[in-house]
Amino acid sequence: MWRLQVEALSASYRIITPDLRGMGQSDVPVSNISLDQYAEDILALMDKLNIQKAALGGFSMGGYIAFALLRKAPERFLGLVLANTRPEADGQEGRKNRMNMAASIYDKGAAAARDAMLPKLITEQTKEAQPQLAGELGEVMGAMPPEGLVHASLAMAFRGDSVDLLPSIAVPTLVIAGEQDPITPPDVMKKMADQIKGASYHVIPAASHLTPLEKPEVFNRLLLDFLKSITA
Repeated sequence: MWRLQVEALSASYRIITPDLRGMGQSDVPVSNISLDQYAEDILALMDKLNIQKAALGGFSMGGYIAFALLRKAPERFLGLVLANTRPEADGQEGRKNRMNMAASIYDKGAAAARDAMLPKLITEQTKEAQPQLAGELGEVMGAMPPEGLVHASLAMAFRGDSVDLLPSIAVPTLVIAGEQDPITPPDVMKKMADQIKGASYHVIPAASHLTPLEKPEVFNRLLLDFLKSITA
């Protein structure tokens, strides 16, 4: 999901895009995992790579992990990017939906998540204009380890609320929303940004949930301008 950002930034910055447990090439967890454990993994990776401080970016579920990281080790981060995410915990209905999704994935495989999520990730206009992107996303999502997705769904379902963390965030923060995002709509993200002191808030036009891949030119421009401002 960050491939186009890696390409745009790697000439000027060191970019680390870790596979979470059960995602990409990382092993599937053998027992239940929480967002706190994903965050601990990121901190362990930073220690292993001798990264004392870094700018932190989180998209969607990655935003939930970013909040966990800021609770655990705020001193390790110089700046924060929150893309298409929200601070609130799931309500009863949202939790039920994630548990149903976990059961469906366990029964039918990763294709269940692909079929449910893909229509929400990019707009219909993008699907028509870039059919190869929709095809690529479908292939990547369909190839993911099902049990890794089950663990992620349950970890998100039972995550804590991070609304009370927002006023304490003391690093420069960039908040990016997609104009047509049905999962984390712009008004939800604007409310979040308003609670973070000095946060910069931007809505990307004609974009749905997967803004980094759907509108990379706009996203990358916002990201580069932000990173320059905190590393100058």
